[in-house]
Amino acid sequence: MNPEIEKKYQRLRSLFFGLCILAAGLLFMFSVSNIYKSTAAAHWPIYKGVVTNERHTGVFTYYGGRWLEYRYEIEGKQYRGTRIGFGISRPQSELKNGELIQVYVSPEDNSNAVIAVGIVRSHFIGLLFSVFFVWIGLVIWRRTV
Repeated sequence: MNPEIEKKYQRLRSLFFGLCILAAGLLFMFSVSNIYKSTAAAHWPIYKGVVTNERHTGVFTYYGGRWLEYRYEIEGKQYRGTRIGFGISRPQSELKNGELIQVYVSPEDNSNAVIAVGIVRSHFIGLLFSVFFVWIGLVIWRRTV
């Protein structure tokens, strides 16, 4: 192959190697952060809540064709939550309107709550994909050297 063309390919492979390592690092940090937050939330105080599936606008609260919303009360004050969990996009079982649930509420901020805690499969999938990106990066790197 022409040495000039080979240099262009080497630069391109180096760019893809860098992108793979960057993606792996970001995905790994995001997954580890979600695991840490989710395990910490398991030790938060638990309050009773009720599912109130109402339609409202939002991007990250879509669940099974509806918007998942739940309400809970702390010291006479009503709160509304939409977060299922840290890195957890679905509860373990189907939730119906009016169903009683456990709500894990942050002791520092009562408006910060989740209904699913612990380490789940989605956390491991993020870690697995980060390893996959490292592997792809190493395959690309071997072709550059």
